[in-house]
Amino acid sequence: MDLKKNLITLTTDFGTKDYFSGAMKGVILGINPDASIIDISHEVPSHDIWAAAYLLGAAYEYFPQFTIHLVVIDPGVGSQRRPVLAVTDRHYFIAPDNGVLSFVYADPGFSKVIHLTASHYFREGRSTGAWQGSTFNARDIFAPAAAWLSKGIEAENFGDEITDYVRFNIPRSRRENDGVAGEIVYIDKFGNAISNITSSDIEEFCGQDAQCGIEAGQLALSGVSPFYSALRKGETGAVINGGGFLEIFVCQGDARRTCGFKRGDKVFVKKR
Repeated sequence: MDLKKNLITLTTDFGTKDYFSGAMKGVILGINPDASIIDISHEVPSHDIWAAAYLLGAAYEYFPQFTIHLVVIDPGVGSQRRPVLAVTDRHYFIAPDNGVLSFVYADPGFSKVIHLTASHYFREGRSTGAWQGSTFNARDIFAPAAAWLSKGIEAENFGDEITDYVRFNIPRSRRENDGVAGEIVYIDKFGNAISNITSSDIEEFCGQDAQCGIEAGQLALSGVSPFYSALRKGETGAVINGGGFLEIFVCQGDARRTCGFKRGDKVFVKKR
């Protein structure tokens, strides 16, 4: 067994109140007691495929080679949507085929997607009747597949490769007149509004001192702060976050509530 494949991450919208994520872990450890399981997040907003895709895309590159990432945000559970296994040159991803792996498909190392059809790698004893067994694929299909993969089963043994997998367009920043245009792509727990404008975008248009004008909705800001507490409590500012993206925040506050931000709101940066 390749011990390097023993690490499995979980990303779900299950929360921690119910037994769902615990049952998934139990199934994994029942198949591979040597597996190590790490939670990326169980607090993805319910049914929010985009938020899960973003969170996974922001996190997975920091894990060791051959990590298996199990992602279950699955509003289509029980329907004809397919369970899939995606492979890159460094990681494996098991998820429903609903676009949640869109950031993975943009990875330069992405190689293929396999439709999980080898039912002997699914949970034994699962109900298959018309009225049972169709609402907890996370436990019955995804978790056991991840566990068997972690025990060294080759990806090709789980099913056939497909090319018509579901993916959505990832919004990118773009040059526009004398600046760069982007949008809010995610709002985190603190209410910080994260854009798709990168630090390199800002440096290109504003120089290394980041002396720029920032427009977002009705908000106009001057310059980028070096860190959150450079402002006074309640003040609104912008910072380059840990992922290298422009983020609008309220010091010790909530930019979503204060400024009314929502995903998709336009952001524009130009030199002052």
